[in-house]
Amino acid sequence: MKIPDTLPRADLPFAGLVAFVAAARHGSVSRAAEDLALTQSAVSQRILKLEAHVGQRLFLRQGHGVKLTGAGELLLQTAADTLARLQAGLERIEPYRSKASLLIGCPNDIAQGWLLPRLGELRALHPGLEVWLLSDRELTDIDRIDVDLVISRRPLRRTDVECIPWLTDRSIAVAGPRTAERLAALPWPRLLAKAPVLLLESEPEWAGRLASAAAKAVKGQQRAATVHDENLLLEAAALEHGVACVSALLAGHALRAGRLVHLPQVPDAPRPGLWLMRSRLTARTPLVDLAWRWLQSPGTVQ
Repeated sequence: MKIPDTLPRADLPFAGLVAFVAAARHGSVSRAAEDLALTQSAVSQRILKLEAHVGQRLFLRQGHGVKLTGAGELLLQTAADTLARLQAGLERIEPYRSKASLLIGCPNDIAQGWLLPRLGELRALHPGLEVWLLSDRELTDIDRIDVDLVISRRPLRRTDVECIPWLTDRSIAVAGPRTAERLAALPWPRLLAKAPVLLLESEPEWAGRLASAAAKAVKGQQRAATVHDENLLLEAAALEHGVACVSALLAGHALRAGRLVHLPQVPDAPRPGLWLMRSRLTARTPLVDLAWRWLQSPGTVQ
């Protein structure tokens, strides 16, 4: 996140901006006072301080209400948007203060294929538990204010971090039920001539399988699609567009639901395993210890 080079003056009358936007929204100081649970005099004083700060009149009296001046209209264009964004930011971080929240950082594929299908079991640990999944960024540190538990393929080997091996993973070939039934009797790599291949942009050779001499010798091999996102790859296979090579953990829920079928004749390939990590300092809430134990329980990791 880029931090602006210049910051507002320290004496910026923030309360005046709130009062100004409320009065502009209602066209009335008295109605703004009701909205803000303040007296009309208090709202008027805050607006006067803001006008003194900017050196411009922001309102004109109009009957029982107020009307924006030209300067007021210019200020409102940015003030209203700024306050709305600030409020949204404060609302986003509010759960961090909650003793019922649990903040878990994990890769997108693990969140979708493994954790989300088990979210009900996790929430059953405590009434009202609110789980935050931070899956859109690579976590390189563990700060108890920002995250409680981390699941990653890259261990953080530090003295202040408890880091244990967690789940193993592998690359498997999958297809939709109709495609899998059609290919069931065909060995590897002959099945490549009977079904299009779906590829991940970062693994154009199916983790080396398509680069093998046997696979290259198959005539009639088709490449149906190449995508940049493994979730899209999974969906393309479920929609019967061809055969894909994906993480077994990512495909787990779709396999259990019958949307995908594992093709056992295609050799599996190992993938980096998952590590479970947390700070060695006292947990932010007791729920962190509950979730830590749950994630390691035999019934969960099977």
